[in-house]
Amino acid sequence: MSSRVPGVRSRWAAISAPIAAHLLRTPGTRLLIVGRTPEPEALVLSRLRELGEVRYARADVTDEHRLRAAVEAATEAWGVPLASVLHLAGTLVERPVGELDAETWRRALAAKTRGAWALHRLTADHPVTSFVTFSSVNGWFGGAMNAAYAAANAYLDALALYRRSLGLPAQSLAWSMWRERGMSRGYGLTALTEARGYRLLDAPAALRSFDLARTMDEPHLLIGADRTAPWVRSHVVAPVRQTRRLAARVGLEDGTDLGALYRAAADGARAAGLSDDAWTLRTAGTTARPDEAEAGEELRRLESRLAEVWCGVLGRDRVGRDENFFDLGGNSLLLVTAQTAVNRAFGTDLSVVDLFAHPTVRDLARHLSATGAGSTAVAEQPPRQEAGGLDRAKEQAQRQRAARARRTARHGKDRGRA
Repeated sequence: MSSRVPGVRSRWAAISAPIAAHLLRTPGTRLLIVGRTPEPEALVLSRLRELGEVRYARADVTDEHRLRAAVEAATEAWGVPLASVLHLAGTLVERPVGELDAETWRRALAAKTRGAWALHRLTADHPVTSFVTFSSVNGWFGGAMNAAYAAANAYLDALALYRRSLGLPAQSLAWSMWRERGMSRGYGLTALTEARGYRLLDAPAALRSFDLARTMDEPHLLIGADRTAPWVRSHVVAPVRQTRRLAARVGLEDGTDLGALYRAAADGARAAGLSDDAWTLRTAGTTARPDEAEAGEELRRLESRLAEVWCGVLGRDRVGRDENFFDLGGNSLLLVTAQTAVNRAFGTDLSVVDLFAHPTVRDLARHLSATGAGSTAVAEQPPRQEAGGLDRAKEQAQRQRAARARRTARHGKDRGRA
């Protein structure tokens, strides 16, 4: 996997790192990260390397010679060919077009245009099955203050079409904005952006969109454009095809007529205005038995307790179970604090990487439950507590350790008498 990482550290940590961690959750993934800095965010890279095989090479994506050297070194070290390309580079210059001199234009265009072309040429010697570039809705809709940025993204969209005309894989994903991440961090015109119909995507929603987009055989996709907004509608020459998918979950008992289920699902899809080829029926598991229902209730109690710990770490009154730790104001230092707090509250030995890989209360609770950790802590906890911070978590952890010590001592005496 060859990826160009933006040279600005905040962008690396904000967008490239979550994308990299997301990709590494697929077993067997090997990730080559190419960037201009000596080695950005050493702590983040170390987390990624614990998730999977990661190499970092220092090279500018516009330097085709060094780019080839980095890819060839990785293929030789791993003994496998380059399989896919993901291009995330970009430079945002917000200035009236009349104030852009030739050098500013060159700098604003280089990372996306020259970088993408260098990667395109690279694939002539390294055939890949996937070639994905991160574009922007500005490439399609334009922008009064970011003409150079819009032009650079329009180039990526055109390159995807060009590669497809050659029978090569290509996809240009044109994003709206990631909420307070990358170029959108601290952006002063967010309200205007939303009014125009460009939705702000939090990281989980963006990653879900990324996964969905890659399943679609389309060279160019707009992600986060609100088709109901007048500005977006004014640029569309045909009815917009909905790419969001309805989902429903149904519990089945043994002996259920699957044919009747399919017919009912088809009727429901048609009632929702979906054509027969716009929905899929998939199995998602078996009907919950009583013991499974009890496990589900225990998991909800675990989520509630874990949310309280996070409230103390982040200084918040409430944390939703699907809210991302980093979207709530978390950073590398607070992640270490959260690691300590969670381990004390539940008597566990989670690493920072565990928390990095499970950044929501829901995900982390399931991880704790799967490893068998936290069940004793939940059983000994009252169902509800006020969000009391780290001191309460410490006191509870001490009581749990004392209870475990007493049980161990009693077990030792019983064995001695036997």
